Amino acid sequence: MKVVHHSNYIRWMEEARVYYLDKWGYNFKGLEENGLVSPVVSVTGKFITSAEFTDEILIYIGVSDLKSAKFVLTYKMIRESDGALVFEGESVHCFIREDRSIIRLERDLPGLYNKLKEIKESESAD
Repeated sequence: MKVVHHSNYIRWMEEARVYYLDKWGYNFKGLEENGLVSPVVSVTGKFITSAEFTDEILIYIGVSDLKSAKFVLTYKMIRESDGALVFEGESVHCFIREDRSIIRLERDLPGLYNKLKEIKESESAD
């Protein structure tokens, strides 16, 4: 999936993740209203080259790992004007309830689990 980001590229991962999940009906506001939270467990990445504030950045997101309680999203940030790879990295996420109990994606959010699984499998086939 491609997300076009026109502003401050420092916020790219969070905005792209929210957009990514929202596209499948998992709007963060709706999830939070239902008592679900999706914390960032970890983030790793490497800046390859710099980007200017006004650069248009294309963000490619994938699913590299999917377990019952967590999922890992990968990111490639490309400067549109010249195709330069600016950043690549990943973020690890889970879902928890307000009481901090862990949500098992396969059991508690099967639609999201199946969508992430479908994406991961389609990317593995490429």
